[in-house]
Amino acid sequence: MFWGRAFPIQLLMPLVLLMLPVSVAVAQEGRGAAVSSPPNAAWHFRYELFQMLLEERGLTVESSLDAALAAPEESVVVMLGKLNRIQVADPGKLLPFVARGGTVLVACDRAGSMGVTANFVSGPITSEDEATQYQNLPDCLRVSDLDRDHPLMNGVNEIVLNRTGWLSFLPGGVMQWQTVASVPQTCSPRRSRGQPLMAVGQYDSQRMPDTGTMIVAADPTLFTNSMLWHGDNSVLAIRVSELLCRGDKKRLAFVVEGQPQPTYRSSPLLQENPSPSPQQQPPPPMPPYPQTPPKPTWEQLLRMANAVIQHVEESNILNEAVINHPRYPNARLYPLVVLMGLAVIAAVGLLIKLAHTAAVQPPAPVPRAMQSAHGMAADEKEESSRYGSAAQGLARELCFELTGSRVVADWQKVLVDPSLLSVEVMTQKPHRHDLVTVVELAVSRSAPHISPRRLQQLGGIIRRLRTLHREAPPVTV
Repeated sequence: MFWGRAFPIQLLMPLVLLMLPVSVAVAQEGRGAAVSSPPNAAWHFRYELFQMLLEERGLTVESSLDAALAAPEESVVVMLGKLNRIQVADPGKLLPFVARGGTVLVACDRAGSMGVTANFVSGPITSEDEATQYQNLPDCLRVSDLDRDHPLMNGVNEIVLNRTGWLSFLPGGVMQWQTVASVPQTCSPRRSRGQPLMAVGQYDSQRMPDTGTMIVAADPTLFTNSMLWHGDNSVLAIRVSELLCRGDKKRLAFVVEGQPQPTYRSSPLLQENPSPSPQQQPPPPMPPYPQTPPKPTWEQLLRMANAVIQHVEESNILNEAVINHPRYPNARLYPLVVLMGLAVIAAVGLLIKLAHTAAVQPPAPVPRAMQSAHGMAADEKEESSRYGSAAQGLARELCFELTGSRVVADWQKVLVDPSLLSVEVMTQKPHRHDLVTVVELAVSRSAPHISPRRLQQLGGIIRRLRTLHREAPPVTV
C-alpha cells in the first residue's frame, strides 16, 4: 500500500522511516555491500526513500535519461555516483537542459568534472575533532556551517556526511553558484577547509527568466536510505525534493552509477517475501569449498592490478601525501645536506678531472741520430765560426759607416789617429778602446771563433759606437 499525492509530504518521510527497521550508523562502511551480506545490508546504500519523495510529488519515472532531457520544462534529473572516469556528467546536455527550465541534482564523491561548470574533488575528508566527528568516526562529519537563509536549508541545523569529498568552482563560469554547506575548519586535508560541500547554481535570471536550477553535492550518501536517519538529512532531502519539483514537473530520470532506475515500487527490497509452499523442495546443498584456493590466472591478476591502480588514482593518495608533508626544511639538517651535496659535487668533479688527465698521454720523444765526440766538437767549432763571421760582418759595416770607405788601410789609419774621424767623442779613452776592438775585428783576415756570449758583447759595443756616431756633433775643422 502506498500513500497518495494528497498526503502532506512533510509527514511522509517520518512515517516511512518509522515503518523501516531501525539501524545503527553504518556510514563508515563502504559504498557497496558484499555478496555474502544479508538482504537488508544492501538497503542502507540504496536510494528508494529519496526517490519515493520525488515520485510522490507526481513525477513519473522515465526509462532513459534522453527522454527526460527532451522536455526540460517538465523534467527532473537526478544523478548519483560516478558516471565515467573523466566526467561526472555530460555538461553538453545538462547545461542546456538547465538553461531551458530543467532542474538537476548531481551528487558524487569521486574525482571528476562537469566541464567548465564545477569540479568534484575526491576525499575522504576526515576530522580528529570530537565536535566535528559523528559517533566518534573520523570519516563521518557533522556539518553545521550552513547557509540558513537559503530555502534549501530551511529547518536544517546539521547534516551528516560519510567519506565525503568537496567541490571546486571555476572562475568565470556560465552559472552563478551559492554555497549552502561548507567543510568545517577542523578537517583534513587542510586544503579542503572551508570548501563547498553543497551548492545551488542558476543562470542569470535577468537575461534568462525561465532558467532552471542545478544542485551539486560532494557526497551522494546524503540521500541513501540509512543516512536519512542521521542529523537533519531527512529534512534536507525534503527541501531538495521541493526545490527540484518546483513548477509543473512531471518526468523524473533517476540515474545511479550511470544506470537509469525504475520506479521505487519495483525495488526488490520493498517487496514482501512470499512464504515457501510445503511442496517446495529445499535447494540442494552447496558443494564444500576446497581447502586450498586455486591459483589466480594471469587475466585475474591483471584485472586486480588495474582495479588497484584505479583505486589509487581515485583516492588521490599521492597528492594528499605531498600536500600534508612539511614544506619547510629542518633548520639543523638543511646546512648539513647542502654541504654534503657540495662535497659530493666537488668529489665527482675531481674524479672526472683526474680521469681526463690520466687519459691524456704525452707525445713520444722524437728519436735523434747518435753522434761521436769528434762530430759534436766539429759541430761546436762550426757554430762558433758562424758567430765570428757574424761579428766580423757587423764590425766592417760600422767601419764603413765611420770612415765612409771600404779600404782596409783607411780603417787602420783610424787606429793610429782617431782624430781623423768626424766624431770628436771617439777620442775619449773608453770609446777609443771599443773602437780599437771593432777595427781589429774588421781588418782581420779570418773570422775568429767566439761564443754566443762574446757575440752579444761585441754587438753591444757596435751598437754604442753607432749611436755615438749618429748623435754626437761633428768635429769642427
